[in-house]
Amino acid sequence: MARTRVNKDQFQVDENEVIHTPTNARWTAHPGRPEAAIYSPGMLGSVLPNGDDYWREDVEPIALKLLAERPMASEQQ
Repeated sequence: MARTRVNKDQFQVDENEVIHTPTNARWTAHPGRPEAAIYSPGMLGSVLPNGDDYWREDVEPIALKLLAERPMASEQQ
């Protein structure tokens, strides 16, 4: 099965969390920290009902970059 292409528009960035909306995979950081403390895979790595197939090694680098770039990430380092 072919991998589904990942882009930044598929992510929701909250105060301390980044969510890959197609799979509901989540990376959560402690307040003010840039790195993920908790990872929840959601449906990442599984073929979704619509046939999309997202791979962690494609999704996670974007999620971690977005998590580190969020405004709250650099305030308490």
